[in-house]
Amino acid sequence: MSVDEDSEFRPGHSADRLPRWTAGQVAGRLGITESTLRSWHRRYGLEPYTARQGGQRRYGPDDVVRLARMCELVNSGMRPAAAAGLLNGAAPLRNTQDAVITAARRLDTATCSDLLIQSVHRWGVMRTWERVCRPSLVMVERAQRRDPDCVDNEHALSWSMTVALHRVHRPLREASILLACAPGEQHSLPVDALAAALAERDIAARVLGAAMPTPALVRAVTTTTPESVLLWSHRTEPAHHDAATTIAGLGPRLIVAGPGWRSTPVHWEQPKSLSTAVAMLSEPRSDD
Repeated sequence: MSVDEDSEFRPGHSADRLPRWTAGQVAGRLGITESTLRSWHRRYGLEPYTARQGGQRRYGPDDVVRLARMCELVNSGMRPAAAAGLLNGAAPLRNTQDAVITAARRLDTATCSDLLIQSVHRWGVMRTWERVCRPSLVMVERAQRRDPDCVDNEHALSWSMTVALHRVHRPLREASILLACAPGEQHSLPVDALAAALAERDIAARVLGAAMPTPALVRAVTTTTPESVLLWSHRTEPAHHDAATTIAGLGPRLIVAGPGWRSTPVHWEQPKSLSTAVAMLSEPRSDD
């Protein structure tokens, strides 16, 4: 199980109930040796945020996330010293979330977007989305239900997230993946997050964004002939199902994502998380 998928690493756990691990457990989890872990501590200062317990280092979820990002950066070809320099001083993700919400409530979009850009750079798209963006949106939306006039906070937060996600470099190659929102669907942030997460893995995708009418989707599919099409829907609408059925009939692999797809044919693939969607679209299409 990856760090992103482990429920212990999701928001909602108070600090006194968070698990702690030994160096050996963390090294095994990350697929590195304890000597490598000790070398990172000694050479690059990647000590755990948490205090020692019983004379031994103990690692919390934020420590493991930071070390997992170190592994990702090194495995991608970055020198360990450079990767550690990027991560040193990076605040725990829960602190970033608090700062992002504070900036959004002040309508300080410059600070909010800068915090998110830094988080994406340090922690990657998927961790930033799951640990900062999603919980921040939930908190702001709850506040909006209590006070509908604070919709400006949600707009400031959404705009800042869009800015950060669009800063991720896109591969300059022909794309075989098409990402779009269902007809009338205005919630396009998850599509932006998916495109950015794919780009981090050097996977190109065409992004059409919000509220794509069915005729426009058909034209896009027939002119670009993608291998895979993902349609996002936040709310259940018959027109969304009709659009997906039409696209499936054109031949590409169809993936439907979002809470709007309540009842779908069994052969429609439906990821339940960003990491699952990335995994699906990273694999070559398997024809029955």
